[in-house]
Amino acid sequence: MKWLLFFYPWLELWSLVELGSQTSVATPLLWVLAAIALGIAMIRFAGNQTLAHLQSAQREGALREHLLVGDVALLVSGLLLIIPGLISDAVAVMVLIAPLRALLVRLLIANAAPSARYRDDQAHQRDFQQGPHRAPGSNGGVTLEGEYQPVSPDAEPLAPLEHDQTDRR
Repeated sequence: MKWLLFFYPWLELWSLVELGSQTSVATPLLWVLAAIALGIAMIRFAGNQTLAHLQSAQREGALREHLLVGDVALLVSGLLLIIPGLISDAVAVMVLIAPLRALLVRLLIANAAPSARYRDDQAHQRDFQQGPHRAPGSNGGVTLEGEYQPVSPDAEPLAPLEHDQTDRR
């Protein structure tokens, strides 16, 4: 995965150079400028559409997630179009087409699930290794507060406290 992040910009550059060598220098430049303009327009449209959907959902009193999925896909496509290169543009088109979007989501979930489990395991091991001297509230647990009195080993055992049952809510 680290290598993919390293080679991705080079692949995008290579795709633009190949397009320029097959056509003319103006073609990749116009392609990049048009894709950026289209991406910005899509992001603006997605923002306005999402805002309208959220306002209508608020009026109806229900949030419909399936409406927001299309808006988020439009936003992601716009962001991918802003990135210069043919590969990101092809992925943006795949995100826009619903059946291909579902396929991409399945692939991403299938590939991300094992790494998510690994991260969770690492987090649990890290919590265990840190020991009891952590910052308060760092693990999301419950804090119990109370008072104590030192008791010597030869002192008489104390009777348990009796609680007033009438004061309960």
